[in-house]
Amino acid sequence: MEDETYHRFRSARQEPVRLQAALDGFFAFDGEDERQKEYTFYLKKRIRPAMEVLIRSQQIEQMEILAEQGWYGKKELETFIRTAREEGRLQALVWLMKEKNDRYGYEDREYDL
Repeated sequence: MEDETYHRFRSARQEPVRLQAALDGFFAFDGEDERQKEYTFYLKKRIRPAMEVLIRSQQIEQMEILAEQGWYGKKELETFIRTAREEGRLQALVWLMKEKNDRYGYEDREYDL
């Protein structure tokens, strides 16, 4: 299975297919080898589309793993929240909002009358 996933990752011409193969390979096993390093390098550079795939499929555990990598910041997190809200992915939205609160907190706004 790992060889098939890696072959799909290396040979795919369509970016969504390559992205899915990288996600599958990255989450398939723990450890450090050349394939894992390639998946990591690829996903790190494409964190926004990778997280969007996970948001759409509401794969919260995988979202947590990518969050632990530290590959995105507050601006990207806001984009992920907006994506989850616009697409009605409630589980992902709740997790992302909790992630925002844990990492950055929410700012109180003052409204002058």
